[in-house]
Amino acid sequence: VKPKITSFTPPSGSTGTLVTINGSGFIQTTAVKFGTVLATTFTVVSDSEVTADVPSGLSAGPVTISITTPGGTANSPTKFTVN
Repeated sequence: VKPKITSFTPPSGSTGTLVTINGSGFIQTTAVKFGTVLATTFTVVSDSEVTADVPSGLSAGPVTISITTPGGTANSPTKFTVN
């Protein structure tokens, strides 16, 4: 099953902000990325929700959130703004 990201909250934040990502196909998530940086902490809450902390090492500005599972990689439809 290919994952799909439909939304996330909040729309922006700094390092350490907990972001809730909504969509489908998340149950076997192996990685969450903000831009090119791996989130070191993420939790699969359900098949439709993953939470992740914004990792350090990101430059300020917009980045795409991506979730990787054995079924593929999903990219967020909008960008998260790193403060």
